[in-house]
Amino acid sequence: MVELLAPARDLSGLITAFNNGADSVYCGLKEMSMRATAKNFERNELIEGINFAHDANKRVYLCTNTVVYEDDILNLNEILEFAKSAEVDAVIVNDIGAMSLAKELGLEVHVSVQNNITNSKTAEFFSKFAKRVVLSRELTLTQIKQIKENLKLNKVDLELEGFIHGALCTAMSGRCYLSSYLFNRNANCGDCLQPCRRSWKLVNEHADGTHELISEGKYLLSPKDLCMIEHIPEMIDVFDCFKIEGRAKNIDYVMRATKTYREAIDSVVDGTYGEKLPLFKKELDKIYNRGYDTGFYFRDLTCNHDLQYEFEGNVSPYKKIEVGKVVNYFKKVGVAEITLIDDLNVGDSVLIIGQTTGCVEEKIESMQVEGENITTAKKGQNVGIKLENLVRENDKVYILKED
Repeated sequence: MVELLAPARDLSGLITAFNNGADSVYCGLKEMSMRATAKNFERNELIEGINFAHDANKRVYLCTNTVVYEDDILNLNEILEFAKSAEVDAVIVNDIGAMSLAKELGLEVHVSVQNNITNSKTAEFFSKFAKRVVLSRELTLTQIKQIKENLKLNKVDLELEGFIHGALCTAMSGRCYLSSYLFNRNANCGDCLQPCRRSWKLVNEHADGTHELISEGKYLLSPKDLCMIEHIPEMIDVFDCFKIEGRAKNIDYVMRATKTYREAIDSVVDGTYGEKLPLFKKELDKIYNRGYDTGFYFRDLTCNHDLQYEFEGNVSPYKKIEVGKVVNYFKKVGVAEITLIDDLNVGDSVLIIGQTTGCVEEKIESMQVEGENITTAKKGQNVGIKLENLVRENDKVYILKED
């Protein structure tokens, strides 16, 4: 069965991903990771996360996938040695020298998407170092099938990993210099300021000094997000591992995206995928997204572009609203006491988020105030709610409201 790989920006994200069906997570330390602006892991937190994963028979992959400069080599060596001692299951690597060092240490290597692997011969080259490669994001599904077939014909033992959900950018497999050029913030070292997400003017300048303003104030460089939820059966036939983008995203994104794709994969196996697909699509509409598209996977079959163009940022009709925090949890009866800063109703679905709890979602079936059953609790009240999940004091409570 295909592996489901989810992002983890910190220990809470790791726990959330595994509790919602991920087989593995990918994460980074605070250096040499392609998401330098994310929270990322301290070394002791990563060790704790690896122990949590291995106790559940899950896997943790460490991203060491930035561009490596000469003065980075000593730090890289230290990180790889730490990864080995911490029993990381694999390292995701971009630099060929880093691959060589990792292999010498006996670490499993996964080749990053930034290597822009577009054919079977290049994939075969990287098989000298790696167990798995992430192919170029610019490939169609037809091209990926051809690569898979030719690797098999040439008896190359190499796993293929592909993105199924998350943000895309206009750069070739993430190789971008726009942020570096404009702001001296190196995207290839994980420090991108995402100037592509801003509005731009497109001007056609002529040799005689005249010009035409083709477009003003549009998001010309901002692609829609990738979403392959409608194509899970055919993706399973091609990839060994499905990857969800999002190490910089909020923890509720990790929860819902991981849970939805887990259920989608399982529904293909049990034959219920078709009937459940509308529900899967609705669930993914609840998380931050720039509109959805299938990226390059079907570019050989359609001329549809994937630029968002008219809108900046999130287009989800759902908004996350904080309604309170947990002030007590009575473990024997499974009841949380919540102090409200907004109204709450029986039937509402709540997100409860905390550093140890991660992110859990519950539908409120009953509520009590001072021992009396109620259907609506008001701002300022302390309300008791029966929960299936263990939550903790100071966890924050949110609801999703549709515009």
